[in-house]
Amino acid sequence: LVAIIVTRYKSKQLTRKLSQQIELLEWEIRKKIRDGFAELQMDQLDVVDSFGTVPFLDYKHFALRTFFPESGSFASIFIEDMHTNVDPRQKDESLTMLHALICNKDFLVTLIHTLEKQKNFSVKDRCLFASFLTIALQSKLVYLTHILEVLTKDLMEQSSNTQPKLMLRRTESVVEKLLTNWMSVCLSGFLRETVGEPFYKLVTALNQRINKGPVDVITCKALYTLNEDWLLWQVTEFKPVALNVFFEKIPENESADTCLDIEANVLDCDTIEQAKEKIFQAFLNKNGSLYGLQLSEIGLELQSGAQQKELLDIDGSSVILEDGITKLNTIVHALSPFPYCLDVEYSNKHCHLILPDSEEPQGAMHKGKQKFEVKEMYLTKLLSTKVIQSIIIKVMEAPRMCQDAFQRE
Repeated sequence: LVAIIVTRYKSKQLTRKLSQQIELLEWEIRKKIRDGFAELQMDQLDVVDSFGTVPFLDYKHFALRTFFPESGSFASIFIEDMHTNVDPRQKDESLTMLHALICNKDFLVTLIHTLEKQKNFSVKDRCLFASFLTIALQSKLVYLTHILEVLTKDLMEQSSNTQPKLMLRRTESVVEKLLTNWMSVCLSGFLRETVGEPFYKLVTALNQRINKGPVDVITCKALYTLNEDWLLWQVTEFKPVALNVFFEKIPENESADTCLDIEANVLDCDTIEQAKEKIFQAFLNKNGSLYGLQLSEIGLELQSGAQQKELLDIDGSSVILEDGITKLNTIVHALSPFPYCLDVEYSNKHCHLILPDSEEPQGAMHKGKQKFEVKEMYLTKLLSTKVIQSIIIKVMEAPRMCQDAFQRE
């Protein structure tokens, strides 16, 4: 009888304790959902009123990035001569004869068909040939258009193109790359004058919204995102941190108007590289121009009185989990005692915000250290990110304006 009474008493205690834990969990879920909808309705989008000058590329760099996206050694060949008037007296006789052959419609079409039949003429070679040909004929767009008409018609009549819907889906032939380059050249002015600014505002607004919350540098998942598959639902608590940053002067890029002492807003869960990117963006917003060095060419040092230490994502003080996974250093970690530096690259043995066994069931514990939240609680973050579309509504008009431009052409 005593044993039955004790068992019932312990069972009631266990049931009461379990009920309290369930109620607490439900309260936390309701609170997070309420906070999410309150943020969706009341939070103002942190987009600056003025995006500054849109950093348009000049025609030379725009064309080179389009024709040679891999930025190989070919780009430097045209960086000085492209889209400029060359003195005819500087051309030798061979170049003049080559130019005459290229301007011969029958010869050029036959040459392209002959090259396409060569088995050792790879896809990369075809794209390079088409890019070189576009550069040679960029001052003769009408002639290039006639060539494209002939080549496109021949492509449609090939027996291998039994399904017309699949045409032009891949840039695997000379005519397909020529068509891409031709459209880029024809639309360069349209992009600069009409849709370039709205698209720039779209990208800037998205970046600002994404950087407002944590982003896992290993998996690229973010708290503020447009896609549920890339939602960082294993979110940790984070706080904004204001950093006072001082840039060293670069003699060759020194300007009297350049402000080298700026304030940058980062998150305490940001890695060192993420903080450097936000610092560079703050420098651009402050001065309207980029810093003289690339992001990979500078380091970040923390100064505390007379002491200094270099900040790295991985160093001697990095936290190593029980399974051998190394956590990347964050801004919070940077306030710990001085580490010694190691030169290590990221691998599958590193993690940031998402622990390696994050594929466990929702609510599971990571070896008693981290409790994962329920993913559905953070779906409101997707909606809050999509709100920025109302600010750059002009982007939605881009297809119609593009169609009008083609009709004018």
